[in-house]
Amino acid sequence: MVKVVVGIDFENYQKAIALLKALRFEQAEAHLLHVVESIFPDKSFPSLSEGHPMAEVFAEMEERGQAELANAAALIAGSGYVATTERLKGDPARRLIETATRRNADLIAVGAQPKTAWESLFYGSISKALSSSAEQSILVAKSEPKSTEALTAVLATDHSTYCDQSIEKFMSWKAHGVGRLLILTAIEAKAVADAGEWKEMAVDKNQALCDRFSALGIECQSRVTEGRAQQVIASAMKETASDLLIMGARGHGFWDRARLGSVSHFELVASPHNVLVMRV
Repeated sequence: MVKVVVGIDFENYQKAIALLKALRFEQAEAHLLHVVESIFPDKSFPSLSEGHPMAEVFAEMEERGQAELANAAALIAGSGYVATTERLKGDPARRLIETATRRNADLIAVGAQPKTAWESLFYGSISKALSSSAEQSILVAKSEPKSTEALTAVLATDHSTYCDQSIEKFMSWKAHGVGRLLILTAIEAKAVADAGEWKEMAVDKNQALCDRFSALGIECQSRVTEGRAQQVIASAMKETASDLLIMGARGHGFWDRARLGSVSHFELVASPHNVLVMRV
């Protein structure tokens, strides 16, 4: 059973629900969560007298949030997900993480507007906060899938132990909606002592993964390419017209990203792709 907490906002959640439906996990439940965010500078929810203008604003926000929850429940109905709804107050990213932890969820799914790398550096976002702080796997949907019949995906791996564990977890979820898959490994020659030997190893490991996915009825190809990971991924996503990028990565705090960079953080926050980051 894949347990998913889905963030229900006012404009992007439809993308997340469409992608979850298209993935077609064999067994899954979706907890639909709307968070009412304070409009006060200190983010508080003060007691307001009846008839106070701000009380009316909050009441309208809560009413609209309830309507979006009902719409989200209708959208996901009949897709195999056991759906529940909840409405909370506070910071959306924090409440999503708290709720996912409380419910022992495997995945947090949200919709988002694509941002450039420059915008993602200076402007906060739920995707950014989830990337930094969530221990759960994260699905960020920036567009609806091109087809609901068979998703095309790129699975990016560096064959680290963590990536291997992440792939095993993804396979255990049994996403029957994935019809075509490219196993992709990028090799940065300057960062590898013996690029030729490492490439041969990656080719063998990619093919072994392809054989396993092919046995599940998924059309699978392998590719090992020299170059920077972000550029290699962008090229593969465009060439294959993929609906989803899948990768494994731990969470990274701000200073880790500033010093070392994070491919997964960039893909979640600043790329135009739908991204599933697996965490174990």
